[in-house]
Amino acid sequence: MLDPLSHPEMGAAPLRLLTITQFSDALRRLRQDTPGVLSATLASTDGLTIASTLSRSQEADRIAAMSGSISALAGALTRETGHETPERVILESSDGRIVAMSVPAATGEMVLAVVADPSALLGKLLWSCNAAAQALCECARHDTHSHASSPPATADS
Repeated sequence: MLDPLSHPEMGAAPLRLLTITQFSDALRRLRQDTPGVLSATLASTDGLTIASTLSRSQEADRIAAMSGSISALAGALTRETGHETPERVILESSDGRIVAMSVPAATGEMVLAVVADPSALLGKLLWSCNAAAQALCECARHDTHSHASSPPATADS
């Protein structure tokens, strides 16, 4: 899993440990409050895990890497076809749905990847993903503002 105290690929300022905890809480709420959601992972666009509801870090890291890749491919496809930047990618199969959506933040673009079983209603799933993305943006915004007033966390903090 990504070192939450310092990750330059996310932009100029590292995220604080408190922010990573808030991200994890938002993902946990998404999973608990949305019927059919199996897991939720927040990744950098480089495919590095920031936070996840998955208990095995290897599994979270694979989901993060693939969601970063699919986000990049979707962006390339929309640029090539003259469309705006994609907000989300929805994959559907007989086993369920996967939603990968952009989460803009001052610290760098992030990708929310949500895996759901077939019982998840698409409308409810998308509404919940949007609400979670807004909560994640708010956490990141709060973290960015706190960088101006205090030093970043260290391993000794």
